[in-house]
Amino acid sequence: MYKKLAIQTIIYSIGSILPKIINYAFLKFFTVSLKREEFSLYTDMYALSFMVIGFLSFGLENTYFRFLYKKNYNKETIFSTGVIIQLLITSFFLIISVNSIKYLISIAGYQNHPEYFLMFFLIIFFDTICILPMAWLRANEKPLKHTVINIINILIQSFLIIYMFFCSNNLYIKGTCFFFIFEWINSFTDRTGYIFFANMISSLSNLFLVLPILFKKVILKRFNKILAKKMLNYGIPIMLGTIAFSINENLDKILIKRWVSDEINGSYSACYKIASFMSLYIRIFRLGIEPFFFKKSVDSDAKYYYEEINYMFILFGLIFYVLICGNIPMFVEFFIDQKYHFAMSIIPIIMMGNLFLGVYTNLSIFYKVIDKPIIGTYISLIGVLITFLFNIIFILIPNSSFMIPAWGTLASYGCMLIILYIWGKKKFFKFCRKIRNIIIHFLFAIFLVIVINKKKEMMFSFFFQFLYLTIILFIEKKRLINLIKY
Repeated sequence: MYKKLAIQTIIYSIGSILPKIINYAFLKFFTVSLKREEFSLYTDMYALSFMVIGFLSFGLENTYFRFLYKKNYNKETIFSTGVIIQLLITSFFLIISVNSIKYLISIAGYQNHPEYFLMFFLIIFFDTICILPMAWLRANEKPLKHTVINIINILIQSFLIIYMFFCSNNLYIKGTCFFFIFEWINSFTDRTGYIFFANMISSLSNLFLVLPILFKKVILKRFNKILAKKMLNYGIPIMLGTIAFSINENLDKILIKRWVSDEINGSYSACYKIASFMSLYIRIFRLGIEPFFFKKSVDSDAKYYYEEINYMFILFGLIFYVLICGNIPMFVEFFIDQKYHFAMSIIPIIMMGNLFLGVYTNLSIFYKVIDKPIIGTYISLIGVLITFLFNIIFILIPNSSFMIPAWGTLASYGCMLIILYIWGKKKFFKFCRKIRNIIIHFLFAIFLVIVINKKKEMMFSFFFQFLYLTIILFIEKKRLINLIKY
């Protein structure tokens, strides 16, 4: 069972890691090619769009997985009903947003770039429609197709970005058909808009690639009104939690841009992306493990698997944390231009916050499988309140440091995790049997990162990282051997 799970996770990881690697390669390219204020616009548009996608998704991906393993409805009915709901919601969004564009760009402060919003309306529309078809590939254990689609999309996006930036910097290709295409694109947008245009075409290609699934598997007659109501009732609390997560993740960047400056937000956002290495680790884990969680929810030994997998997730997450945060200067120098470096002190804080979020996400499966996603909504709202509190302090205190929003991210996700753990300890699972070991692992990793970053010597850093890995291997030798056996 573990071997099959590992193989699927590896395949999903390729589809997830390769696009991320390419994106991080472009991170260096963007920070070199774009001014800090231009990079701020780039990150701000994505921050705003993530909130919208969180709303439009209506939690239907998690809802689909949950209802798929119930016996009340067949798979075709569940998928058809979910896709039709999603299509209606996104179509309504596209119509309303296009007709309200002048009002929206005025609120957001993008009067000079209405084309940004038009492109993002289409990106959001295409990406949201693709959510359930991509979930269908995961549910039906088709990791290869899932991975191929992701790779094709990132290659299309990468080619377009390179092409447009190359054309803008190369005068020798004037007069060619390739340059005429670039001139058309350049007639309605700028260098930052090149990235959005490439994303829009990539999202459209994603839709074309999943169309066969939609045409073959979505049957209008299979739409079930009663099921649709149940799916929405289940998904809305998840959707509210997703919006709360989007606020926690993006509010700081949105406010720094509008209350401080685009230059500082550009540096903060670039270093934030280095810290998001942890979210890459979480993403890989979720792609391979989440469907397995739902399948095992009906087994008598489900709690044992949940505990073991979460323990290993934390263990490897902390190893990942130490290896990244123990080499921050090297990673920052490699991935972002020097003019963005002054915000790199946020990286260990944001990375630990992201790890807390990953643990929270894994434990949240417990209230999902007992059909009480509203619990996650309440907890997420508490996290949002904490985020708002730190950001209000940041706004109200004159000349305050951008470290305040970073600490707010850590405090928000940390409190969410503690609240969920306390609830779960009483109501559902016995994860507390290993809580002492987990706390020791956390404290040891954090202490090591603090020591390494104070010393700031490469050989010293490598020695302590090697020492850390040796100690972990010795302490957890039995569990690691059992994992390999399975």
